[in-house]
Amino acid sequence: MKVHCPYRCDYCQNLKGEANHWWLRALNADQFVLLPWDPISADTDGYEHICSGSCATKALSKWMAQVGVQPVRSMAAAFSSVRTQ
Repeated sequence: MKVHCPYRCDYCQNLKGEANHWWLRALNADQFVLLPWDPISADTDGYEHICSGSCATKALSKWMAQVGVQPVRSMAAAFSSVRTQ
């Protein structure tokens, strides 16, 4: 079911105001990615609505606690391991 305006934070239930700088997170178990607020995506299934850095931290903690989540190697880590070989 789609979410419609007014939007609520999925972590603290705050209502989105006109000037708030909110984030979206695609519900992807493989990677944790925050996206800038986009009203079209916000109305699409599969996105969490996040109002603040504090709630983004809660989202990250929830994602990290999921069973079976494996960390993704960063490009910098991959590059440094190639250089040392």
